[in-house]
Amino acid sequence: MVNIITQKPTNEFEVTGSAQYGNFDDLDLRASISGPIIDDELFFRLSGSYGSRDGYVRNTLLDEDVDDQSGWTGRAQLRWVPSEEWDILLNASFEDYDEGGAPYVALGESDPFESEQDFNGFNELTSDSQSLRIAYTHPDFRVTSVTARRFSRTAFEFDGDASTIDGLLRTLNEADNSIFSQELLIQSPEDAEKFQWTAGAYFESSQITQSDNGLEFGADVALLGFPFPPGASNLADVEVDTTTFALFGQVSYQPVEALTLTAGLRYESTRSTLESFDRFLLMPGSPPSTLVSLEDIEQNNTELLPSFIAQYRFNPNLMVYGSIIRGYRPPGVNLTPSTEETATFEAERSWNYEIGLKSSWLDDRLGINLAVFHNPVENFQVLTFDDQLGSVIENADVSITGAELELRATPLDGLDIIAGLGYVNAEFTDYPNNDDFVGNKLTYAPDLTYNLAVQYRSPSGFFGRVELQGAGITYFEADNSVKQDPYAIVNARLGYEGDNYGVYLFANNIFDTEYVNQALALPPIGNLGIYGAPGTYGIQFKARF
Repeated sequence: MVNIITQKPTNEFEVTGSAQYGNFDDLDLRASISGPIIDDELFFRLSGSYGSRDGYVRNTLLDEDVDDQSGWTGRAQLRWVPSEEWDILLNASFEDYDEGGAPYVALGESDPFESEQDFNGFNELTSDSQSLRIAYTHPDFRVTSVTARRFSRTAFEFDGDASTIDGLLRTLNEADNSIFSQELLIQSPEDAEKFQWTAGAYFESSQITQSDNGLEFGADVALLGFPFPPGASNLADVEVDTTTFALFGQVSYQPVEALTLTAGLRYESTRSTLESFDRFLLMPGSPPSTLVSLEDIEQNNTELLPSFIAQYRFNPNLMVYGSIIRGYRPPGVNLTPSTEETATFEAERSWNYEIGLKSSWLDDRLGINLAVFHNPVENFQVLTFDDQLGSVIENADVSITGAELELRATPLDGLDIIAGLGYVNAEFTDYPNNDDFVGNKLTYAPDLTYNLAVQYRSPSGFFGRVELQGAGITYFEADNSVKQDPYAIVNARLGYEGDNYGVYLFANNIFDTEYVNQALALPPIGNLGIYGAPGTYGIQFKARF
């Protein structure tokens, strides 16, 4: 889970800004202004950003960049504190991104940043969201209400075979997504010590509507083995509604000062409905021919999700813990099924066991954290493609076992060393649709990850940082036929920092390491992939007033 908390409006005027420029004409501009409208009572914050860059991949056939991009965001916040007990925050944001098509290239080519394909395509996203957070603080409890709405619209096209073959001429998708949510939370006061508690309720309603989602076939479609005539379009319209309701609570108790016991329980009810789905074959000059038509297909489920955590603190600098937590992803309906049998998928359930320690030594100059975990997962939700290249989720059982080590050291004032090492053994233990996959590694789950950073910040303002990031073998298909071998990249940053400004030179992937972020097998074209960013460098300026 990633929880993003935006900076709140301030009671003092504050202006921040940053400008960055690098190779590939990479431009990044950010600014914000915050301050009081009524001192100590009503505050505002306005912020925004704009970015653009040329593409990393060049289509030599059309002599154009494939994946150039540009976009901007804007956010406005208004905070009202009418008294010590009340805190009200209104938040509104908007974003608009326009990017090139998916930069797939044939794996193994001499230059991973060159391609030849019929057209480049595009990827567009616009969204707007609003939220209202109302918090009330009482000496005996705290109450928080969060009401939120988000609407997004996406549209993309790209060359489905990423080649000059007139086969999968275009892959199309247009989608609208609307989400409304309401959360109500009541908690113990902040100064509660031995006994802390939380209770709440959550409601969410979402609707996804897609139109003209599918494929267009060219004259060479037979070379790809698809049973569709040249010039045809295999398209689909779909509407999915999902409703989630949850009640949850958690209590923490300290029977003795060193020991904290925490227990939680969440009740969740989910209903997903495929309101309508129509897949049709469209031929030039002919009326649409319906291939699949589905409606009112539901997946309903209720679940109880317990959690148990024990923490023991030997002293203020050493703590060990253990946890048993029930994991869950609700069942649902697929957006692009080819048959009624593939229209639904089951709930994913797991037991997540973890033990670990968190510690600080030598007057906080050395920190060591260690965790070991084991997660058996039932009905793991695997994203795959059916025989008509429809994107569907199917279920399989998996086992995930691993360990993580984090180190932080400050041997000298201003000098920080940060390191991390992770190992995971994630494999399929049962795959109902294909026994050959049992024992294979999970996709997008490298067996090894590591990072090392050395950073120095001098009293005179000099700043320097060098970091190493690496990963082990990563598989991209459940049959483990496509993989990325182990790789590592090196980044660096050098700058000078004043009281309210900083100037930096940066370089990422200094040695121009080639590695694949995403890949798939597409017979008979071969293996296609999207490579990570090549070496990039530039200059950045930051200021705060």
